[in-house]
Amino acid sequence: MTEFIHKPYDRIFVRDMIKLSLDDLIGMMSSLEASTAYWVDGVLFASFAMSESEELAKKEMQHEMYLDKIVFSKYEKYTKTVKSSTNLEIAALSMQKSKLYVDLIAWLKTQSIWNE
Repeated sequence: MTEFIHKPYDRIFVRDMIKLSLDDLIGMMSSLEASTAYWVDGVLFASFAMSESEELAKKEMQHEMYLDKIVFSKYEKYTKTVKSSTNLEIAALSMQKSKLYVDLIAWLKTQSIWNE
């Protein structure tokens, strides 16, 4: 039988954090192919990995991930869809049960950009 092993990342490097208004986040997400945002603990967000490369693949094997950016907006209560003031609408997916995303948002809330 195949052995399965769960091994979380040891480190995740985040290159950029961008705090947007809810309307701007919805506008940006609605223009992308994958227009679903994630929600955790009062934050609507999307994360974008860096372009794949052989070097990044090696880092993944060493339990390290590099994110190009995280874009986010405060959004207190989870809803399955989020609508902008101009009636653009995107889907939202609660990731509240993901330890990785819960930890990411907890860390994000400690960064200076959170209070800007």
